[in-house]
Amino acid sequence: MSKTPSPFQGMSLYSQLGERKYLTSSERKKFLAALCVIKNPAERTFCEMIHWTGCRPSEALALTAINIDLDESMVIIRSLKKRGRLKGKHFRPVPLPSEFARRLGMVHGIRDAQASARGGHALPLWPFGRTKGWRLVRSVMDAAGLSGIKGNARGLRHALGVHAAVMHVPETRLQTWLGHASLETTSIYVAASGPEDRAIAARMWGV
Repeated sequence: MSKTPSPFQGMSLYSQLGERKYLTSSERKKFLAALCVIKNPAERTFCEMIHWTGCRPSEALALTAINIDLDESMVIIRSLKKRGRLKGKHFRPVPLPSEFARRLGMVHGIRDAQASARGGHALPLWPFGRTKGWRLVRSVMDAAGLSGIKGNARGLRHALGVHAAVMHVPETRLQTWLGHASLETTSIYVAASGPEDRAIAARMWGV
């Protein structure tokens, strides 16, 4: 009997031509440094959220003040790609840098929005669509001089996965943060190569 192929079978961090799909550590820093190209702080945080959590743009756009825990510096993300009985009902907690959480709370008035939310409902943190979200990320990539297949939100998501693997984040924890259904998907980051290989090899060499 034939085996049903995994939806992630053949998933790779490289294109068919060998082009890298993720940002390296130095490129992630360039992206952060270029965020100033977005003048509106309430729009800049959208790009930062994707950078720090690896969430999909549609997942970021679904976030409200209720999903932000400022005391614990956490965001609760609804995993929009879950199937079957978990579709739209699966949430994953992802930690945020304390400074970003503080700024997020200030820029978006998180505590006031949480206090005024009625019946567990609140307005989205970013009241715009995916097209504008894509343009915001693209504008930062352009300002940072990052182009090609890696210069988008998915490149940021892959970058977080690779960086986490290099920094020894346990696979099961990374699986939770990225909302993967299977460790098979998460394992592509552990097998990262290219510029990040040197950081992994350096640990082996004891340099």
